Amino acid sequence: LVRNLAMIFEPAPKIDSDLVQDEDGNAKITDFGLSKIVETEAEGDSMELTSQGAGTYWYLPPECFMTEDDVRISNKVDVWSIGVIYFQMMYGRRPFGDGETQDNILKHQIMLNATEVSFPPKPLITEGGKQFIRDCLTYDQSARPTIGQLCNHRYLESTL
Repeated sequence: LVRNLAMIFEPAPKIDSDLVQDEDGNAKITDFGLSKIVETEAEGDSMELTSQGAGTYWYLPPECFMTEDDVRISNKVDVWSIGVIYFQMMYGRRPFGDGETQDNILKHQIMLNATEVSFPPKPLITEGGKQFIRDCLTYDQSARPTIGQLCNHRYLESTL
């Protein structure tokens, strides 16, 4: 999933799930509701956030809910989403706002207060797996890894 996100995907037909597998068994994400074209691929590139309130709130990082004048986003938005997806695959629920409506997530500023992820006691996952999730869900986007850095995360190297 992480390595595939680092590449450009071919268009996929409309399906009922946002996660599918290609003929080789590689996971593909098919719904990029907030996608934008970034002119360069330089590390640290960012763009102005122009669509506050758009997207599926459970998968958006805190910076997408900030209302300051000069909020900037980067591919680290996708890193946050990977952390949410990975947490959900492990535990069967979302790490922040699970069971809440999008209205409540906004009203109670759940994502703006998502400063630390808590792990349920079961199922047991390795400390490396938890650290991978923590790194993806780093509140401060400047400290959150990029997609490229995530591809080289020691947890992924230890599981492949």
